[in-house]
Amino acid sequence: MCGIAGELRFSAGPGEADWPKISSLMARRGPDDEGIWKNDPNCTFVFRRLSIIDLSKNGHQPMLDATGRYVLVFNGEVYNFDELRQELETYGVHFRSHSDTEVVLYALIQWGQKALEKFNGMFALAFYDSQTKRLLIARDHAGIKPLYYLHTQDGVVFSSQYDQLLAHPLSRRSGVSMEALGLYLRLAFIPAPYAILNHSHMLEPGTWAVFTLEGKKETGAFFTFPSYRVPSLMGDEAIEAIDAALTAAVKRHLVSDVPVGGFLSGGIDSPLVMAKMRMLSNGIIHAFTLGTDGDITDESQDAISYAAEIGIEQTVWQFRPDEALSMIEDVVAACGEPFGDYSIFPTMMISRIAGREYKVMLSGDGGDELFWGYPNRAIKFIAAANDFRLPFMGRKIRFGAEKYLKLGDCNPLTRFKTLGDVQRKFHTHLPENILNDIFPTLPSWPVEFEKYDYNGWETDPSAQWQRWNEYVSHLTMVLLKVDRASMYHSLEVRVPLLDREVIEVASKVDWRSCLDMEKGIGKMPLRTILAKHIKQQTEQKRGFAIPMGQWLRTSLRDIFEEKVLKRDNFLGLEMDQKAMHNLFQLHDSGRIDYGWGLWPFLSLALWADRHATNY
Repeated sequence: MCGIAGELRFSAGPGEADWPKISSLMARRGPDDEGIWKNDPNCTFVFRRLSIIDLSKNGHQPMLDATGRYVLVFNGEVYNFDELRQELETYGVHFRSHSDTEVVLYALIQWGQKALEKFNGMFALAFYDSQTKRLLIARDHAGIKPLYYLHTQDGVVFSSQYDQLLAHPLSRRSGVSMEALGLYLRLAFIPAPYAILNHSHMLEPGTWAVFTLEGKKETGAFFTFPSYRVPSLMGDEAIEAIDAALTAAVKRHLVSDVPVGGFLSGGIDSPLVMAKMRMLSNGIIHAFTLGTDGDITDESQDAISYAAEIGIEQTVWQFRPDEALSMIEDVVAACGEPFGDYSIFPTMMISRIAGREYKVMLSGDGGDELFWGYPNRAIKFIAAANDFRLPFMGRKIRFGAEKYLKLGDCNPLTRFKTLGDVQRKFHTHLPENILNDIFPTLPSWPVEFEKYDYNGWETDPSAQWQRWNEYVSHLTMVLLKVDRASMYHSLEVRVPLLDREVIEVASKVDWRSCLDMEKGIGKMPLRTILAKHIKQQTEQKRGFAIPMGQWLRTSLRDIFEEKVLKRDNFLGLEMDQKAMHNLFQLHDSGRIDYGWGLWPFLSLALWADRHATNY
């Protein structure tokens, strides 16, 4: 696990980059080693290393092949590197190290972009051919590791952190992307391929881009999660296939030259991963758990019971409000671009605690998105699907009549034009009419942003599309949060449930085998597998929460007034102070909790004060 950055210059441009400074911005990602390669007049690669596999100097990057023609910087892990190594040796490749980085290097030399299809892991990489002057960048299948790039007429710059692009002179010619800002104000994060400055992007998961010295760009995908697939696994057969795939995945994810621990919650996914770790290892297994001192969101007692039954050691840290409030500066520093999901606070805290003792953690991220683990959203969505057979106006008339007659089966979701709009509503932080009041010139949703474009109504395709949407939209936000929080504390977090083999099996499973509509419970196969290891498990879905709404009425009230209520614009987008003040007053009165929608404004203001002084 590391940090990467670099450039391919097409022309002299507006000045030389300060590469030591750009490298220092990602020092927390790689405190063990650093390197720079600038043997080509057009290309520069920079690297920071967190040593996990092959701790020797042979794992140093940027890594060159034996001829010096090819150079690679690679952030992440490829868990099937040993099999690929053996395959490459049949082609006559002689390896100098035991690192997965060298396997990635020679795989790209041997197979080009097609090598990406062979990698089972998490990664962001850049690969340069100094003879043809071609730069390849790529990002793993799920978007576990981030990769940004800035493409202008003078060159392309790539980086693990967005603030590194901001520090590069090529970014000085870019203004704020109003489309990206509009997406942030609705979703509280900026989804790929967008980024906050014009000409900059986040590379989408499972894709690659190639740039030439002439400034040409070619893109492609090596992995696409299916929005629909005829189910071929259900019942006991599905459980057996998932169990086998997850066991194999955890075994792969345990490969490391440093100790591996795990995050343990009171839910389903992380306890299952920890149980598999215990089953596959003879050594001590250590878990880290966050508590909230007994409040309604506290999962620590369930996690303590799980740890005792699995047979692992455990550190439990009670997360206090004063600790979270003291973390605000760190949270803003960890996010190189605007990010408004406040669950990053507990994620950063548990990463800080674990990072004191470990470099590698396994987590349970991905289970919710693959196995319909958000039942509140999924059940409402699927239950409403058949209602969308009727034309929009017919549904509106029926809804109005049912509401007037006070009938019990009046479904408010039928007011939306499409099922895609329903899913969009689940993920937007404030209603569109409120945002339009606050921002009179709020940019429209980008025409090419199609993640919520769905007008189907048949139950099975709709259930699968809803799962697909959680994977391609919500999951990417979760993974960004985990990467930023963990790497800020020099900690690698691995996600076995997003192993390629697990995803392949999950995509074949019938949704009815995962979601109990009557009980309101998801992830049924994972629960059944966990029951083999643990006698009693929680059924309630609890997201780890912090009382942001209360903080905004108390300890954060003054800073919100100063940073948000006194503004007249956000990054050049006009803000109606009266409308914002009215929204805050409504929240401050306690009549409604808008904490989820207000924190993104404060987070954006703090980010702008820190990063956007030149834009």
